[in-house]
Amino acid sequence: MKFLSRPLARSFAGLLKITFGVWSRPTGQANSLLRVTNENVMATLQVGFHIDGDVWEPEQIAQVEEYGFDILTTGEHIVFFRPILDTITVLAYAAAVTKKIKLIPSTLILPLRHPTMIAKELTSLDILSKGRLIASVGIGGDYPREFHACGVPLKERGRRANEGIEIMRKFWSGERFDYDGQIFQLEGMDMLPGPYQTGGPPLWVCGRSDPAMKRAAKYGDGWQPYMYTAGQLYESIHKVRGFAEDIGRELADDFAFTTFMYVSMHDDVREGRNRAIQQLSYRFNMPFEKIVDKYCAYGPTERIIEDLFTYVDAGTNNLIVALIMPEEERMDYLAKFSTDILPELQKMKIQ
Repeated sequence: MKFLSRPLARSFAGLLKITFGVWSRPTGQANSLLRVTNENVMATLQVGFHIDGDVWEPEQIAQVEEYGFDILTTGEHIVFFRPILDTITVLAYAAAVTKKIKLIPSTLILPLRHPTMIAKELTSLDILSKGRLIASVGIGGDYPREFHACGVPLKERGRRANEGIEIMRKFWSGERFDYDGQIFQLEGMDMLPGPYQTGGPPLWVCGRSDPAMKRAAKYGDGWQPYMYTAGQLYESIHKVRGFAEDIGRELADDFAFTTFMYVSMHDDVREGRNRAIQQLSYRFNMPFEKIVDKYCAYGPTERIIEDLFTYVDAGTNNLIVALIMPEEERMDYLAKFSTDILPELQKMKIQ
């Protein structure tokens, strides 16, 4: 199945299917974000696999890398309504049984952590993984109990995130520094050893709001929304670029525009959808019947590939997938995705 040779109109039909209803490229904007197969190719789509706080055996994590995924991500919640492991600990565990896959805590709730401590933890993980770490940070707030449990005022989370990023960057600079913020004050600080990657690991900012996009445009090496349609993604990529221009910053060619997508594989479309509703309603402790069509690709292989391709058409260059699957069958589902879908995604070229 050679999806790369299909007319773009075919892929846009898929894109219309998973957005609010009608999606069109704004008048006057160039098609510069489309997947391409010509001489202007810059990079291939990077595909990640998300393990959602569950316990994975070492050989299972190693298998994710062996199947050829580019990225491994884990989620974070401190106090939650279902079991979830600490993301830094899980990634350190994963670093020990892998060699080349990128590791991303997705997403660290930065305001819940003191920036000095998280800078140390991330530095250590960057060293132990030999530079495979990417730090994805957000402000959280969907579960206020976490902020109460950590003694952090919810209304300070934006300011704490901004100052936290600034402090981490200063620690990773390798130079002694002072810092005088509204929340944090530090004097004569440095940190040894320094990170494996010069200047520290790349930093992605996660969030769907304008302040999150502005934070990414100012501080980030990438931006990652969550629960987003392809239409929203396209519009927001232009907003992030615009926010960067407003402050005189030119985003790097490899600035990451990342999509996170749930995938429910089943030969029967209805059954794939029903499984997604059941699992996502549990994971988020809310009904998903009315929104599953926007935030999950489900059904047979061809349908899923077409839906995921719409996000590439919209501008994503990193695609993280979380499989909807019974825990006892996780390796079978992983094998099927890796055989039937992953190779098609990794053929994608990003301009």
